[in-house]
Amino acid sequence: MVISSFRVLSPLHQVNRQASLHIDGLLADLSVTAQEGQLLAFVSARNGVPVTAICRLLGMPKSTVTSLLKRLERAGLTRRGSNPDDARSWLVFTTPKGRRKGAAARERVLDLERRIQAHLAQDDLDALARIVNAVSVETGIDLPAESPRWRNSEGGR
Repeated sequence: MVISSFRVLSPLHQVNRQASLHIDGLLADLSVTAQEGQLLAFVSARNGVPVTAICRLLGMPKSTVTSLLKRLERAGLTRRGSNPDDARSWLVFTTPKGRRKGAAARERVLDLERRIQAHLAQDDLDALARIVNAVSVETGIDLPAESPRWRNSEGGR
């Protein structure tokens, strides 16, 4: 069997970009990007979130997340608070305005999810789960939304 080039990775990259660009448009009137909306929805559902959890969620380095958080703080959407478990770090909280925008972003993205699923059969969703699993097995990286677990013993990427 001859395997054609990039029959899995290119479509995965394409759909990720399409979804991100579309979500940016869905959230434009909220004045937040897809990543900012995701961050606000994540933080607003919790009572304080460490920056490291946000880095894992967004798949971004701490410096990039810090810059993003500064923008959201200047916009009055997030605030910093002390971390009772670690005096060296701080937690991120949403303001009431940030919670409203986070909830609106979450609902819009869930609506997109429902509309996409309307085009798919259960067999399609099962195939997608198998693809995600195959990528996890081959990379040794399992990235659930909240806490990535490394499958290899070195813990690296």
